[in-house]
Order: sequence, then C-alpha cells, then structure tokens
Amino acid sequence: MHFDDILHHVGEFGPYQKIIFLLALLCSFFAPLNVVSQVFLAGNVDHWCDVASWKDCDCSVHSLNTSEVTWCDEFKKNLSIPWTDQQGFDQCYKYDLPQEWIGNCSTVVDTEAFNVSGRIPCDEGWVYDRTQYKTTITSDFDLVCDKKKLPNIAQAMFFAGILIGSVLYGTIADKLGRRVGLFTTTVSTAISGILVSVSPSIVMYMIMRFFLGASSYNTLLTAFVLVSEIVGPSKRVFTGINIEYSFAFGIMLLSVLAYFIRTWRILQLVITLPGFLTLLLLPFIPESPRWLLSKGRTKEAQRIISKTARFNKVNISKDFLEELPMDEEKGEESPERSSFSELLRIPSMRNRTLNIMYNWFVQSFVYYGFTLSTGDLGVNIYIGLFISGAVEGIAYAVDMYLIEKIGRRLSLSGLLFLAGISCFLVIVIPAGVARIIVGMIGKFSVSATFAIVFVYTAELYPTPLRGTAVGICSFTSKTGGMLCPLVFLLSAIWIPLPMTLFASASILAALLTLLLPETRGCPLPETVMEADQVGRKRIQVPTTDENIDV
Repeated sequence: MHFDDILHHVGEFGPYQKIIFLLALLCSFFAPLNVVSQVFLAGNVDHWCDVASWKDCDCSVHSLNTSEVTWCDEFKKNLSIPWTDQQGFDQCYKYDLPQEWIGNCSTVVDTEAFNVSGRIPCDEGWVYDRTQYKTTITSDFDLVCDKKKLPNIAQAMFFAGILIGSVLYGTIADKLGRRVGLFTTTVSTAISGILVSVSPSIVMYMIMRFFLGASSYNTLLTAFVLVSEIVGPSKRVFTGINIEYSFAFGIMLLSVLAYFIRTWRILQLVITLPGFLTLLLLPFIPESPRWLLSKGRTKEAQRIISKTARFNKVNISKDFLEELPMDEEKGEESPERSSFSELLRIPSMRNRTLNIMYNWFVQSFVYYGFTLSTGDLGVNIYIGLFISGAVEGIAYAVDMYLIEKIGRRLSLSGLLFLAGISCFLVIVIPAGVARIIVGMIGKFSVSATFAIVFVYTAELYPTPLRGTAVGICSFTSKTGGMLCPLVFLLSAIWIPLPMTLFASASILAALLTLLLPETRGCPLPETVMEADQVGRKRIQVPTTDENIDV
C-alpha cells in the first residue's frame, strides 16, 4: 500500500499532523537567523588610527568646547587621518608627527602643517565610531585595513559549514531517522551558537561559525523533510512553503533585535538561547512513518499511524494496518534504498539531479547576493533588512498560488528569469528609491524560487533517499552561498562584476529549469523507479478533475 493511500484514510492534514507541523516549525524558527546575522555581527564601522597620547587632549585650544566631546573627537579624528589628492582620506595610516607634537596636541594649531608630514601605518590600534554599533567583530578583532577581508571569509566559512552539514545531517536523517536528525541539529546549533558569542579571536569565531552553519540551516531542512512526509499530497505545498516562513519572519525579527541590541555578543546569545527551549518540544515529535516503512520498521509505523487516526478521529480496522508489510517480510534493503548513486546511475535521474543541483546553487548564490548587499541599496540597514524579510514573506504567499495554478516548473523558471533581470537593473540604477524597488523585486523573485525548489525537490526523489537528496542539493546550494561573499570582493576589479555574475547565473538556471519534469499532483515517490517515472506518464491530480501531462 502506498503511504499516500494511507494518508487518504487517516487524514491528509488532520489535528495530529497540524500539531507536528507547528512543533517542527517552532524547532526550526530561530535557526535561520544565524544565516544572515553577520550583516550585524560584522557591521561596517568607521575607523581611524588611534593616537594614544591625544586621549587627554585639551580641545579648547582649538576653540572647541571641551564639553562637546563629539566635536573634540571629530577634530582629533581629522588630524589623525592623512589626506592625499590621489586616494583621499586614508584610514589605515596616520601622520608621522614631529616628536614635539606627540603627547600634547594643543601645540597643533596649523593643520596645514600636517600636509608636509610623512605617513606611517597605524601602530597604536584604531578608534571606532560607536554611533551605530557598540561592538562588532570588526571593532573587537580589528578587522580593518589588511584584515578587512576576514569578515567575508568568515561568512564563507559559515556557508562551508552548511555545505558539509547538509551532506552529514542529510545522511543522518536518512540512516537514523528524521527525528534523530532534528534532535542532532538542534543541539549542535545551540552549543555552537553560544561558543560563537564567547569567541576570543577571529580564528575561534570562524571555526565556531563553521559548526554553527553545519547545524543551524539543516534544522530547517530536516524539519521540512519530516513535515513533507506526514501530510497528504493536497497539503504538501501548504506545509512545505509555510516551513519556509521561518526564514522570512526570522529576518524581520533579526532586524528588530539588532536595532535594540547593538553589541554583537549579546545579539548572538539572544538568537541562540531559544534553541535550548525547543529541545523540550522534541519528545512530542514522532518519527516519520513514511521513513519507518521504507526501512522495514512496520510495527513502529503502525503505532504512529494508529495514533494519527485516533487524534484525527478516524476509525481504522486492524485489517487495514495488517495490509502493511511486516518487518520480517522486508528483508535486506535493496541497493536503491541505500545508495544515492542510484540517482546518478539512471540517465534520466542523473540529468535531473545535476539540473536541480545547479538550480539550488544559483538560488543561494543570488539570494545571499541580494540579502548581504541590502546596505548598498541606499537605505537604512535595519529598515532594509526588515523590508527584505517582509518581501520574502509575500513571495511565499504568492508561491502557493503559482505552483498550484501553473505548476512547479514554469513558476520556478519565470521567477529565476525575473531575478536575473533585476540583478542587471540594479547595476544601472543609481542608489535611492528606484534601486531599492528593483532590489526588492529581485529579492522577491529569488525568495519565491527558494520555497518552490524545496517542495519540487521533495517531490522528485524517493522516500529512502529524500533526506540525502535534499542534503546534497543543499550542499551545492551553500557552495553558492559560500562563494557569494567572496564574489563581492571582485568589485575591486569592476564594480558591476558581482551583480553581472548573479544575473547571468540566474538566467541560465531559468532556461535549464524548463528541462525538468512537472510534479504537480504527483504522489511522493517511494522507490527510485517510481521517481524515475515522474514525468513519463499521465497522472490524476487529486484536487481537480483534469489530467495533466508531466
């Protein structure tokens, strides 16, 4: 008996599945905050060379009221930053002042005299503007001048962690179960998040962010796979996309928290500690009965199916449960149940897999391109990120309409194309309202594709390999995320180059998507052969009276 047939009897989305859905959503809610948190943890702060002997400078000599500390600091800042006609202000150097000026800046009355002084690197550290951020990793670890690329590398390390974790935790979810996978990622996220907040150095910060990336994003992936397997075909889109709302609401919540919490260590703790509370929910989340059946653990699946029926107030007979294959009848797992290589052995599945992997790569590549460049659109970073999250939420709502009306394939292709065009327009439109609008259209489009590809991928792969498949796709996805902050460094070669790369990759993905089969209305495949047949036969869409060609 196909598991979707069982769900038709016990309820596709009854009270029991709704409870599990909400619990899984709560477990995954705070994890995505870590994905974009470095926008604030490594916020850009103005800096200039520290001249330690000037800290007690008497600014009144320069007709500045000593009570006006800001004005006095600004004056000393200007005196310490060299100016050249070629480079303008150079915040990585300071004037090589005569010895008689050191220790008593009150003797400096002719600022033009600084123009004849030489320049030397900052040898006493830096002073940081604390107007917007009290502390960031930039100010705590002096990530300026020759170390200014380290925040980008740290973010790349985070995505490298997601990349490795996607394969590791996807395999755990397929081998040991969705419930074990969810517990493992939740615990790992909470522990590594705390270690990030107490990092004494940038090296420690990078290492802990790597482990945080490996676990945090995969909390969402594992919850998504679990939920998609316990609901019927008619509710798969609803639950799959609503799980994605944790990203949208997470971004909005993060922008509000960061506005009120300007110290990066405290902010990291605030978005981490709720993870420990979600551990209290895990005992109430059952294993996926669909996964249990794929592993031959029929008796355990029967208990969960019976519990589901009781909660949903549906009567099922003992004979109904006995139609399920018993444990001893399953025998050894066939190769197709245990090896992802089966998906690459069959030509049609191999082409599909490579295509969808590139699709995930591009979406992450472009998504984080828009998200991490929010501050470059010409808007306050807090407002910009909040709007970005709101736009993402609207995109998910539109998704639920599009993919049921015109299908997964055309929706995904069209939105990728729109994202690519938006990237090109951001290049030519000057900073301001117009660029913000175009940037948000691009963010809307690529966010919508993210939600679609989650549902689409789950429908393309069989149950025994679904967690691994989503994990492998997430692996390639985070390769794009890992490269994204490094691509921004290419703006030193040509300012429009990063956005040009984002646009080109997105349009190519839009074209390749048209080669994928449509899955609207298909039951979740249980075996590799069933998955291979998707797109090769006509199926009955459960929610309508019409057949569609897939």
